[in-house]
Amino acid sequence: MLPTVTVQGQAVTSTAERLQREQARDVRDVLGREANVDIGGGVRQGQRLYLRGVEGSNVNITVDGARQGQNLYNHRGGLGNIDPDILKLVEVNAGPAAADDGPGALGGSIRMETVDAQDLLAPGQQVGARVRAGYASANRGKRASASAYGLVAPGVGVLAHVSRDHYDDLRTGDGRRTPFSGGRDDGHLLKLSLLEMGAHQLRVGSERQKASGLNFQQRGDYPWQFQPDPAVRPPVDQTLVREQHTLNYRFNPDSDWLDVELRLYQASNDWAGKTPTGLVERFVSDGWGTDVRNRMRYGVGGLAGTLTVGVDRYEDKGVNKRSDRADRRNANESRGVYLQNRLTAAAGDVWFGVRHDEFDSSFRDGSTRASSDATSFNVGGEARLGHGVSVFGGYGEAASGAGTIPVHFAGNVVTGGALLNGRVNGRLKAERSHQTEAGVRWQQGSPAGNGLMRFEGLVFENRIEDAILYRQPGSGGLGGRNVTEFYNAASTATFKGVELRAAYAAGAFNADFSFMHLDVANLPNQAQFLARFGAPHGDKAVLRFGYAFSDNLQLGYTLTAVAGLKDVPPAQTVYIEKSGYATHDVSVNWQPAGMKGLSVDFAVHNLLDKRYSKHSTLSEGGLSTLDAGRDIRVGLRYAF
Repeated sequence: MLPTVTVQGQAVTSTAERLQREQARDVRDVLGREANVDIGGGVRQGQRLYLRGVEGSNVNITVDGARQGQNLYNHRGGLGNIDPDILKLVEVNAGPAAADDGPGALGGSIRMETVDAQDLLAPGQQVGARVRAGYASANRGKRASASAYGLVAPGVGVLAHVSRDHYDDLRTGDGRRTPFSGGRDDGHLLKLSLLEMGAHQLRVGSERQKASGLNFQQRGDYPWQFQPDPAVRPPVDQTLVREQHTLNYRFNPDSDWLDVELRLYQASNDWAGKTPTGLVERFVSDGWGTDVRNRMRYGVGGLAGTLTVGVDRYEDKGVNKRSDRADRRNANESRGVYLQNRLTAAAGDVWFGVRHDEFDSSFRDGSTRASSDATSFNVGGEARLGHGVSVFGGYGEAASGAGTIPVHFAGNVVTGGALLNGRVNGRLKAERSHQTEAGVRWQQGSPAGNGLMRFEGLVFENRIEDAILYRQPGSGGLGGRNVTEFYNAASTATFKGVELRAAYAAGAFNADFSFMHLDVANLPNQAQFLARFGAPHGDKAVLRFGYAFSDNLQLGYTLTAVAGLKDVPPAQTVYIEKSGYATHDVSVNWQPAGMKGLSVDFAVHNLLDKRYSKHSTLSEGGLSTLDAGRDIRVGLRYAF
C-alpha cells in the first residue's frame, strides 16, 4: 500500500489507492477535487490551476523537487501533466508560505513526489511488476501502463514505468463533442533509489510526459465556437512536453545537528506547433535548480525544535523559436537564503522564519534587464486547549521577480529595450504576497482506534502587491504586438475567504467534507493578465463517502457542489457570471478472491450527465468550454 496522499494543514482527503480506484488520468483528477483547487481550461494544453483563486504561475509547484517553468504560449495554460500512476505523495499548502517552501509561493505551494521501487515491493519481495488498462467513455479514452521494479542490491531499488493514453474528442454534458479536443499522452519514469545505505539516501530520476494532438492553434483555453473557421485556419498538430531529471541526496548520521539534504534538477517545458501560415513555432522553458539545507534538532525540557537553514538557486531560460527568424531569448534567475524554525511542546507549536531572495530577469537577448530583491518573514503557532481542541494562526510573506509573461510575448520585447516603470533603465519591484489565516481544529480518536472525527475551520486573506505587468500597445492580436514596458501594478489584488473541513472514519466507513468561500478583488482587468493571475469562484463543497463491504469489495461516492458565480471582476470578458452545478461520482473496486494482485475498477464521473463549465475556465461572448459529461471508466490492475 502506498503512503497517504496528504493535504498539509488540512484533513487527509485522498490516498494513492483512491486515485487508482477512481482511475485518475491527469492532473485534474489528482488535484481538481479539493474545495480550494480549481482547474479550468479546454484541451489538455490549455488547463490552468487555481489555488484559493491564485493561478498556478504564482504557486510553487514541484515534482520530486523540480519546479515548473515559465508560461509558454499566449493561447495555452501553464500546467504540465503528470501520470497519476506514479504519484505517492501530494502536499497542498494553500496557507502562509514557510521560508523553506522556496521562492515564488505567492499563492502557496504544491509538492508532488513519485514512487520508488521500494514503495511497490511487498515485504520480502525482490522483483515485481504491475500493469494497468482502462477505458473512459466521455472521450473514448484507451489507457495502458506498465511498471517493472526490483532490488538490484540490498537497499538499492530500480523502477521503470511507461504509460499511454489515447483519447478522442470530449463529449460534454450537452451531448455534443468538443471539436479537435482529442490527443494522446505518453509518459515514462526511470528511477534509482538507494534507501538503506546507513546515513545515506539517494534518489535519481528521469521523467517525461508528452501531450500531443490535432487541436485549434489559437485559444486552446477559450470556447471552441470562437475558434477560426477550420476551412480557413485548420487545426494543427501540437505537442507539449514536460521533462525533468532529478537528484536528491540526504546525509542523516546519528547526530541532532546534522541532517543535510541536496536537491539538483533540470526541468523543461516545450510547446511546438505551426502558425496559420505554416511556420514552425516552439516555445521552450528550460530551467535548472539546486537546494541545499541542513536540519538541526534540539530540545530543552519539554520543548523540541527543528531549525532548517539553507540556500537555493533557480534559473529558467526561455526560447522563442520560429522558422523564419533567429531565436529570441529571455531568462529569470532567483537566489535565496533561508532560515525556518519549528518548535513543538505539549501546549502547542510555534514557527517562524525568514528568507531573502535576489531576482534577475533579462528579455530579448539582454536588451532589457531588471533586478530586485525581497526579504520575507513568516510567523505562526497553534495552541492546544484540551479535549482535542486547538486554535491556530499565521502570517507569511513570499516574493517573485519573474512575473508571468509567457515566452511567446517575451520574444516581442522591443529590441532597443523596454521601459521599466516608465523609465529607461528604471527599476522593477519584486511581486509580494502577504498571507494570513486563523482557525480552530478539533479531533477525537484515531484511525487505529475505534474511530476518528476531525473538524477544521479557518479564515484566510492573501494580498498580492506590485504584480509585474507589461504594455502591448497597438491593435490586432496580442501575439504580434511589441512589449514596450514592464511595470508594477498600482492596485493590490486580494483573495480572502473561509474554508471548512471535516473527516470521519470508523470501521469500514469513512467520509470527509471540504468547503471554500472565496472573495476576489482588484485583479488586473486585461485578459492576458487575468488568465495568469487569479480567478473568482462560487462557493464550493466536496463530500466523499467510502465503504468497504469486505476486504475485496469497496464502494466510493463523491458529491461536488458549486454555487453560482455572481461576483466577477469588472471591465473584462473572460470571467463572467456562471450557474452553479452539482456532480455525482461513484466508484467500485473489486479484488477477486483467489486472484491475488488483480483489481477490477469501475467508476462513473458526472453520473447524471450534468452540463457545466468550471468557473475558472475562460469565456468569450458569454460562452465557456464545457466539462466532460457522464464518463464511465472501466479498468483492470494486476501486480505480481
